[in-house]
Amino acid sequence: MRKFVNGTTERPHQRSLRAMGLLYNERQALQARERGTIPTAGQLKLLLPRGLDEAGAEVRAVFDAIRGTRKASPLADDLEQWLLRRLREEYAAEPQWGPARKRSRK
Repeated sequence: MRKFVNGTTERPHQRSLRAMGLLYNERQALQARERGTIPTAGQLKLLLPRGLDEAGAEVRAVFDAIRGTRKASPLADDLEQWLLRRLREEYAAEPQWGPARKRSRK
């Protein structure tokens, strides 16, 4: 197969053709499965402003605007609390890395 890809042979052997066909079919099946899956949501902290306080304020502002309409759902409060809790969990799971403190020598 390498010779065919490099162009050193014009016609690959029958077994090589069969192997390339199987690889092609496997790849097409994998791509079809990937297209058929529902995309999952990413982290909220990547969509909202940086920092827990700023992101939480943005979520609250959105739900305040929703509550200002007549079509506000009774589930809006529960959804807001769930989003805020999820946001706190995401920031709590973030590693607290930073520059190492220098020890003072006395």
